Amino acid sequence: MRKIAEYRVSYSVVLFGASRQLFLVAEPEENYLCSGDDTQGHGQTVADWSRQICSLLESCQTVLRQEHFDNNTAIIGQFFLADIGKKELVRQIFSEFFPKHSCALTFIPQAPASGAVLGLELWAIGGGTSVTVKSPQPGFSVIIEFDDLRWFFIGDVRPDSFPVGAYSRSLDAFQRLGRQLEQNRFRTGQIVRTWIYQGHLVLPEGKTQRYKELNRARTDFFNGVEFLKDYLPLGSLGGVYPASTGIGADDVDVVIGAIAISTCRKDFVAVPLENPNQTSAFDYGAVYSPQSPKFSRAMAMTAGNSCLIFISGTASITESESRFPEDPKKQTEQTLDNIAALIDGKNLEKHGISGFVSDLNHLQVARVYVKRPNELAIIKRVCDKRLGNIPILYTIADVCRPELLVEIEGFVVVNR
Repeated sequence: MRKIAEYRVSYSVVLFGASRQLFLVAEPEENYLCSGDDTQGHGQTVADWSRQICSLLESCQTVLRQEHFDNNTAIIGQFFLADIGKKELVRQIFSEFFPKHSCALTFIPQAPASGAVLGLELWAIGGGTSVTVKSPQPGFSVIIEFDDLRWFFIGDVRPDSFPVGAYSRSLDAFQRLGRQLEQNRFRTGQIVRTWIYQGHLVLPEGKTQRYKELNRARTDFFNGVEFLKDYLPLGSLGGVYPASTGIGADDVDVVIGAIAISTCRKDFVAVPLENPNQTSAFDYGAVYSPQSPKFSRAMAMTAGNSCLIFISGTASITESESRFPEDPKKQTEQTLDNIAALIDGKNLEKHGISGFVSDLNHLQVARVYVKRPNELAIIKRVCDKRLGNIPILYTIADVCRPELLVEIEGFVVVNR
């Protein structure tokens, strides 16, 4: 017996300068119930997967048309797959549904926390003739230009086949990212956001840990790079690194997505935000990683009357210490408190960005990484209460410290 799933799609639409931006989350209400012997991975036949993918993309297509994101629109998509072996099937069907769109897709080996076999987080950017969209590497990268801002989105950056070990494979993936930036007239120092999905994140690697080896590779890749030197406000505080999420994945490899920006506008500001209640991650002691994680808690960018904030993966940490071990409710509360303090207007002002009111109500979309599936309901209740009806995707993933049970990231867009 098979029950055809109903798809849950939620989204928000905001303006950023001349662009319209849509943030969407889609996944099944219920997983398919399958019978029969022709199954491949998680009890699903290839036909089952195809039907689910088509249903999900039909729902997304309907939303994009209703909201007029059908022409000259870029799509940045993150697929979360319970079986990464279905990646090429998903990519093929996606290209059939959106043949005229420029897309940058990432395929992440993380199971949706709902128990579904796949989920989708989609970011669409359009704006008619005022926005120019092109795809230098179809399906992998997109360049978007509007308001004299030039954005580069790249997904699914993976290492070559030959490196062995977490450090070597991570460094190779970063170097491949660097070459893609250079080929498209961007610099490493113009990266504003990265996502790094590392298989078996907290497992040992020799005498150390895979996450620590990832941090070592990132440190070596970033060595000598001056980030955002043309865009920082006068008197900017602290170290300068992109916003980032480094999170676990279900296979053994690493995959990276990134955003970079280039502009000659004099009024454009890009500034990394640090949390007043937390030690900067790049100042963590060696007990957490011999090479500290080189990322900022968030990245705020302003152009004219608009401000966009990329919130890095955030957990229940104050100063540099984990809080509320074994308590998923209190960890989720503390994580959201940390995000609220990070994006608060007073913190923006402290970092040289004035005139914007920002709080949890201004989140456009959030992603919640849950370590233990049996704690999803507890974590979800807190997020529903604090974040309301914004699009939220919950996935199952290891967090960088064994005692941390939840990690949350998101986007804020506010206008004066």
